[in-house]
Amino acid sequence: MTGDVAPEAARALAEGAGEGIEVLELADDDIALVDGPIDVLLIGFAGRYSAAIDLFERWPVRVVPGGTLFVHGAFAAPPLTAALLRTIGASRAWRYFGREGALAEYFRADLNQGERVLDAIAQIAQLPSFARGLARRARHRRAARSDSRYPVHLP
Repeated sequence: MTGDVAPEAARALAEGAGEGIEVLELADDDIALVDGPIDVLLIGFAGRYSAAIDLFERWPVRVVPGGTLFVHGAFAAPPLTAALLRTIGASRAWRYFGREGALAEYFRADLNQGERVLDAIAQIAQLPSFARGLARRARHRRAARSDSRYPVHLP
């Protein structure tokens, strides 16, 4: 796991791992500590675009063909989503499988041109939901700010 992974998510992964499965939680610079290929990779939330690009350029290349990449914060956090679409989403090496809330799933595969087009359409179809989420969060922030500027005084 890389990026900022919630402690409860890390605990659930570690507890759910079967015999012979190793779950590692690593800092961004610890890629050298991982020896060999990776079967399943979870990339957690990255706050800055540059940090997200760095994660996507360094870690997913280690995932074996047929392996799985989970991205927490996909189509929810603007910097992470932009970096994801620029690197993994535009790559012929990854097939978008779907998402559940802010957790997107990709499989390592070698896509032909037609499959890449269909994959791009599937990912673009997520953008209206992404835009609605951004608008909803902005509306909540504005409401919270306006409430704090004009406190209600009760008698």
